Amino acid sequence: MVEKKEYRIKVRGQLVPVTEEVYLTYYRMKRRELHLEEKDAKHGVFHYNALDTDETNGEDAISDLTSPRVEDVVTDKLIAEKLHQCLAQLAKEEQELIFTLFFLNKSEHQLTAETGILRMTIHNRKKRILARLKKLMEN
Repeated sequence: MVEKKEYRIKVRGQLVPVTEEVYLTYYRMKRRELHLEEKDAKHGVFHYNALDTDETNGEDAISDLTSPRVEDVVTDKLIAEKLHQCLAQLAKEEQELIFTLFFLNKSEHQLTAETGILRMTIHNRKKRILARLKKLMEN
């Protein structure tokens, strides 16, 4: 006499009797899932849900790449403060030239047209002032 085989799958810790078709489908899906996980592991794919805990979601561990890092913000502020201190050490005429060129975004050509000073004179002054600022910033 041929015994009829019983098929069971584990659901929430309990074995539940199912048909052969359900059993085979279920284990095909499980095997496919395992295969994909093995393939991801082989190729170095990391899923953030691997970081899930009872308290947090793994995706919450992803840093916000659109926001600037705190270290960068602080560094930028310190550099800006240092630059303003160095600018204050320049002569009034030098400060005005740097302000006009870099803060008002005027070109050397525009400044030449407004002041009548040769463009090469303005350019050379700018280079000399920037070299001096660089030295001040390094100290």
